[in-house]
Amino acid sequence: MKKYFLLAFPLVIALLLCNISCNKKFENPDSTSPTTPNLPTSPAITSIVPKAAHGGDTITVNGTNLGGIANLTVTINNSAATIISVSDTSIEVVVPVEAGSGSVILSVNGQNYAGPEFTYVERVMVTTIAGTGSVGNADGPGESASFNCPWGIAYDASGALLVADCYNRLIRKISPDKTVSSYTIPVLVGGANFYSPYDIAIDAITHNIYVTDFNEHLLRMDPSGNMSVILVDTMPLAGIAVSPDGKNLFISNNTLGTIIKTDIDGQNPTTFTTGLTTPRNIIFNNKGDMFVAAYPASIYGISATGVASPVATDPEFQGWEIAADTSGNFYLADHFANRIRKIDKSGNVSTIAGNGVAADVDGDGPNSSFDGPQGITIDAAGNLYVTTYNYDTKGGNKVRKITFER
Repeated sequence: MKKYFLLAFPLVIALLLCNISCNKKFENPDSTSPTTPNLPTSPAITSIVPKAAHGGDTITVNGTNLGGIANLTVTINNSAATIISVSDTSIEVVVPVEAGSGSVILSVNGQNYAGPEFTYVERVMVTTIAGTGSVGNADGPGESASFNCPWGIAYDASGALLVADCYNRLIRKISPDKTVSSYTIPVLVGGANFYSPYDIAIDAITHNIYVTDFNEHLLRMDPSGNMSVILVDTMPLAGIAVSPDGKNLFISNNTLGTIIKTDIDGQNPTTFTTGLTTPRNIIFNNKGDMFVAAYPASIYGISATGVASPVATDPEFQGWEIAADTSGNFYLADHFANRIRKIDKSGNVSTIAGNGVAADVDGDGPNSSFDGPQGITIDAAGNLYVTTYNYDTKGGNKVRKITFER
């Protein structure tokens, strides 16, 4: 029995050695462990440097797994940023002009990866273009001209500004070279009453000027200075706007909470909008959409059929007048807080100029101040113009300009 076992043992060993040798023939000679496929790793944004910047500035988006990605885009507050360079750990981008504050989003083939919040900073400068600050009615160069409660203000396509100089009963014109001239409103206009001018609008087609008196009258003045009262309605009439096609006028009634619609000559008045609380100035944006400043939402959009819907809210707003730029941002003349507020297209609210001190001081936005900002308008280049008057001190009496370095 032992003999057969001893003969079989070498045979078993041989078979085992052969098996090991055969298996080695099929091993990968260049690897020491089984091969696994490379799995893709998702990109991620970890930080932004700097966290706040101006339009046109370059910022760095830091993260992981950023290199070698096709179809890569970066947006800031939903605005596409221009990509300068990409590495595995960072992306350099240019902040879009007028982007506003919001999230930085990395998008790869339609998949979004959210990053930190970015703060958009505008360089804002405030200057005085007309008014000494003293009560008066002097014409001439802007720095020596005087006003007495300038309120409504409108920008004409010729580059001139028209101002309702309330307590002086004047319509003031500020030419592009900042020279101030006046149109005197008679005690009776063609035999009709008209009281202190309040809000003002310009027909871009005919260049006629329309002015309310916060009473019951609407005045029209043609480019030659001829005046007539074209509407007598229920007081107090407040805001006035001309439709973009030049066919209709829209007038807000501050107490009744309505907007009246008339023909361009003030005829056939009808109630267009109801249910507003203390509506003031009415504006149209560059798309032809109508808005009105009213309480408690700062701004209501008015549909083509006259339906009012809140579109932008600033709970701190303590004023009457608004303006809109071509990018969908609103600007508010915050009278009692002595500030100029902004509601951007995403609904973010900020103070762009005015430190809250009741004084007309020029300078950069945070260090400037306003003495009772009242009327506000915007020109084709996006510059704002603001009238000021302080009812307690009789100060203000200036026309200010706000420019943006975007």
